[in-house]
Amino acid sequence: MMKLTAATSGFVLAAAITVLFNTALSCAKDAYTPLKVVMKSVAGHDWTTQGLIDLALFVGLGLIFMSTRAAERIDSSHLIASLIGAVVIAGLGLCIWFALV
Repeated sequence: MMKLTAATSGFVLAAAITVLFNTALSCAKDAYTPLKVVMKSVAGHDWTTQGLIDLALFVGLGLIFMSTRAAERIDSSHLIASLIGAVVIAGLGLCIWFALV
């Protein structure tokens, strides 16, 4: 079984969380117009603001998980499965959301 470094494991976990957060934020801003307006005012377009928020969340969580070595204690196959699962859930969630909206 391979062992991931603290940086790799931390950023894999951060990616899984960020993917799910991105999906939730996409749905929330489409469902709640005032949020979309605020996000548009921050960076000129709501998607630009969303990308910046996602980037900040990913880097911030990755650095926290790396420095605390919290994700390093999780089995590498579980981390990878979590990331794959998060991407599948996010993809299906967005497909269903945009099909219904």
